[in-house]
Amino acid sequence: MRKMNRRQLLKVMGTGSVALGLAACAGPAAAPTAAPTTAPTAAPEPTSAPEATATTAPEPTAEPTAAPTEAPKAMVNNAGKQLPEDAAPPEQQIILASGGGNPGTDGQITGSVYNRSGVADMYALPLTRINHDFELIPGAATEWSVSEDGLKWTFKLRNDLTWSDGTGALDAGVLTADDFIATMCHMANPETAYDFTWYWDKGSGNIKNFGDAVAGKAKLEDVGASKEDDFTLILETSEPTPYLPRLGIYFMPFNAKYLEQYGPKYLIDPKMTVSCGPFIVKSWEPSRFECVANPKAPEDVKPFVERIIAVPYQNPFQAYQAGQIDSVAVGSAADIETVLNDPVLSAEATPDVGDFRTDYFFFDVTKAPFDNQIFREALGHLLDRESIVKFITKPLLARSAYSFLAPGFPAANGEALKDIQKYDPELAKAKYAESGVKVDKLTLTYRDDWAFYEAISAAYADAIKQTLGIEVEIKKLPSKDFTTALLAKPTQIEFGAISYGMDYLDPSNMLSVFKGSDLGGRHVWNDAKYQELLAQAGPLTKEPERTDLYKEAEKLLTESFAFIWIVHRTPVNLWKPYLKGPGRLPGAINTNPGFAWPGLLAAFTENPITTYISKDVPDRPIP
Repeated sequence: MRKMNRRQLLKVMGTGSVALGLAACAGPAAAPTAAPTTAPTAAPEPTSAPEATATTAPEPTAEPTAAPTEAPKAMVNNAGKQLPEDAAPPEQQIILASGGGNPGTDGQITGSVYNRSGVADMYALPLTRINHDFELIPGAATEWSVSEDGLKWTFKLRNDLTWSDGTGALDAGVLTADDFIATMCHMANPETAYDFTWYWDKGSGNIKNFGDAVAGKAKLEDVGASKEDDFTLILETSEPTPYLPRLGIYFMPFNAKYLEQYGPKYLIDPKMTVSCGPFIVKSWEPSRFECVANPKAPEDVKPFVERIIAVPYQNPFQAYQAGQIDSVAVGSAADIETVLNDPVLSAEATPDVGDFRTDYFFFDVTKAPFDNQIFREALGHLLDRESIVKFITKPLLARSAYSFLAPGFPAANGEALKDIQKYDPELAKAKYAESGVKVDKLTLTYRDDWAFYEAISAAYADAIKQTLGIEVEIKKLPSKDFTTALLAKPTQIEFGAISYGMDYLDPSNMLSVFKGSDLGGRHVWNDAKYQELLAQAGPLTKEPERTDLYKEAEKLLTESFAFIWIVHRTPVNLWKPYLKGPGRLPGAINTNPGFAWPGLLAAFTENPITTYISKDVPDRPIP
């Protein structure tokens, strides 16, 4: 299908997509209650009692002479944002992260989004955003609509996003449609396009003439990005694309004037950088990155946090334990054991849905013995997911998968599909006998990008050996080599293990992986009925018809046994308790008390704006 290491990008996003937009939901969560803007009026000094005389009544007890203490004044950070009542002082409003600002690996310079620096998504407000429950909310666009034929989208932009300009070298001005148009053209220009162009090309964003421009077959002015006026952006697609607004979360604009004058490097050079988002770059070095709150941001975009500092720690988990960073992703089994056995760490650990990633085994159904569906069914009934979760990944990191779409994802239907690929060794034996297949040895190859594949593959191989008497040789390949072998024609991987996670929250994105390699998918399985269901559902805007078609497609996919679902990953993150804000509260999908994907540091969520450091923060070493 597309670049297989695309998930590296989402991992980076978990720490922090200008590069994505530049290249890849009920209302917004409420902001924390602010302290009063003015202190209450102090109580008046008590009036003096009258002098005593022989004829007066006894003198009353004197009132206290000291005036009541005034209520503390509200704190305001250096960007002019009033802090919540329980916030630490402005000088302590610092988020410490693991990462760096290596210009040599920035996606905008090298043309590689997947190798871009972390914490790079804070300097512009994307076209749209998502809230804590992944619902679409306004970003730079306040509203959007589509034409009757579904091909022309109109985005109304807010008119108060002023580009910060510390140098005055150019009049950076206000964010307008011109900035988005320039960004789209930069992405489509064959001289500056990079490895995320598929996101806007046919099959994903479907932006008119985008792919042809990248290939040098169309002029940039013919790309489907134009304007009705300065604050009305028009995006045209080559086919109906009902999820297009969702793609807008990665559409973070360049400043058109700076892009023309300096090229994309302006964004990481503190001497010339500008921002229309919550933060602006202060320093960008391989060993240390820092951005500061943008004082020119509108009030609802201005953050509580004053600074974000990232240093590339060799062992982020240890850095978290030492109090050097405020959050960390936990991926290894050893680290999970450490967390589970430590009462403090376990209280700070929360799993979430991440990018709704599902791991699965797959077969080359064009070659024996995997062209025999009954044989594939025999193998499918030998995967003991519950034991894998219990003993290998641990429940914190994954849950058993009986479908491709994870719980909470649009059109997910796992409960209804649970019995199709159930673990049943006796049924597996019967299916093997029924298949007529006679094979002594199989080779299972996994993509070496997840620590648990080796143990999961070994457990599955052992079940196949013990139940069916078939030896399974296990091989691992680095991600790049695996992708090359998988997409070779004919494919060089007949039995493999891999994963996939969302680019955007729509079933068309996830399920398109199985279109077939000749149709833009990643596998050779190609079912005409499946393709028909996707084609019918894709352009529909009516519900529940669209969702029902996708559910039918996933059922067909599961019944094919061309793919054996393993687990839905639930990434675990540790969060220091002094990180506060509505993004940390449990939501409808992410029901745990932690910041869901993409975490804290990406401006396509509200988290960078609404998060703050509470007053119980301990002394921390500031790098």
